[in-house]
Amino acid sequence: MTSTPGWLRKQGAPARSRLALTVALGEAAGILLIVQTGLLAEVGNRVIFGHSPLAGVLPLFVAALAVIAARAALGGATKRAGYACASGVKQGLRAACVEQIRRIGPLALAGMRAGEIAHVTVDAVEALESYYARYLPQRAIASLLPFTILAVVFPLDWISGLVLVLTAVFLPLSMIVIGDEAHERNRRLWGKLALMSGRFLDVLQGLATVRMFGAAAREAREIARTSDEYRKLTLSVLRVAFLSSFMLELISAVSIAIVAVISGVRLLHGTMGFRPAYFILLIAPEYFLTLRVLGTFYHARMEAVSAAEQIRAFLETAVAEQTSDAIAQVRPTMAAAAPAAIAFRDVHFSYNAAPLLSGLNLAVAPCEHLALAGGSGAGKSTLLMLLLGLATPRQGAILVDGRPLAEMDMATWRGRVAWLPQNPTLFAGTVRENVTLGQTDATEKELERALAMAHVDEFLPRLPAGLRTVLDEGGRGLSVGQAQRVALARLFLRAPSLVLLDEPTAHLDVESADMVREGIRELVRGRTAILVSHTADTLGVMDRLVVLEDGQVGGAV
Repeated sequence: MTSTPGWLRKQGAPARSRLALTVALGEAAGILLIVQTGLLAEVGNRVIFGHSPLAGVLPLFVAALAVIAARAALGGATKRAGYACASGVKQGLRAACVEQIRRIGPLALAGMRAGEIAHVTVDAVEALESYYARYLPQRAIASLLPFTILAVVFPLDWISGLVLVLTAVFLPLSMIVIGDEAHERNRRLWGKLALMSGRFLDVLQGLATVRMFGAAAREAREIARTSDEYRKLTLSVLRVAFLSSFMLELISAVSIAIVAVISGVRLLHGTMGFRPAYFILLIAPEYFLTLRVLGTFYHARMEAVSAAEQIRAFLETAVAEQTSDAIAQVRPTMAAAAPAAIAFRDVHFSYNAAPLLSGLNLAVAPCEHLALAGGSGAGKSTLLMLLLGLATPRQGAILVDGRPLAEMDMATWRGRVAWLPQNPTLFAGTVRENVTLGQTDATEKELERALAMAHVDEFLPRLPAGLRTVLDEGGRGLSVGQAQRVALARLFLRAPSLVLLDEPTAHLDVESADMVREGIRELVRGRTAILVSHTADTLGVMDRLVVLEDGQVGGAV
């Protein structure tokens, strides 16, 4: 199995060219640094020993300024290229997380904490930026630039070059020794942050319930406790980071001091010239700076590895794979107007090891209106999830017009299906945008008809801006009954061949429920329909009532 650092490198493969550009720019800036140091050493030598006037060293000063300007430009370009590399990787990983959410489906997602999923998709992916933008380029630069400097220093003075090589060995050793402890603390820190995010979002979403049952103070204390634990973990990570920085600075300072002392003693004894000694003394801090910066970014690597463990665990969550939407281009589309014939053949389905359907056999004829009843956990809503392609049977087959659903393109199939759940989702946007969610090209005539059939036109004039009224997230601004009618209007625009209804009148007042029933009667006319209900309420349009018991057909009327 690939290690997490190996997995991180694999994710960066598509941005390899940008990474190479970043390294090339950084190496070019390093070469200019050597040139700049050589120019300054020559200026010092001419002024101190050659007693050169200002006019004699002015060309060298101008050249040095030009080199400094070029280095600054290359430094800015290096940072931009690094962040462009990281941006591409983050976009790819976020797209993979969104695709994983789509593949997991609503049934599996119901068992996950929304806060933890949001934390992985947003915070954990964002934590990889420094790894790709700074650590990886700096690691490559630290592997090239010191050798470039040594290639210049050794011909000038091999003793100084040897001192630089021997003292530099201690820098990566300190990073490795301290880095292991930093990684373990980072891993615990990210685990605690994920748990805290999930709990905080859960409490926030259920705030009304928490306050109604007098649990607000208790939850506040719990959040304060976990926040304090997170604070302590964060400080422990910072303590290790500061210790690492101190060690890197100490080793670098001692190493530079050794080089300075050796060069000074040899200069006094006349065994070393001033110009090479001055050049080496100027370049030594830059030589160690490259390695020190890598040590600083090494903590970005530790943080990225901890974040990547969470991202990888989420992306590798076992999922019952659905048929890819991409095959819609090669498989023939199905006639959207033809009523569907549905058949369940020995269908088994389990969720979290609990069987929901056990050998279900059920047939629904074209244009038939079937009502499903049964107690909680009987498998009614699961049956709808299977028909929507949001879950896959563990055993058996679902046939649509005699063709296995598993062999169909899900995008094409879902285009034939209309689904009205008990609590439909409305998004932040106008009423018009919510109604035309799946049919943005609907004509004004089609939209007016859908609004009339769903009885949205009954309350539309009372809204501040009619169809242009902006709703908050979750459809706030509409009553429960109005939101259900907006969701029903969506279905009229789809012109489906199969209508799935999951207790569409639950929690509605009598007047709203009557309007929704009337709209559904019109919607299911000439189409196959399956209604889920805990009661025997068949909306007056159901042809047959089937009762599910223990995941099987227990009776029919």
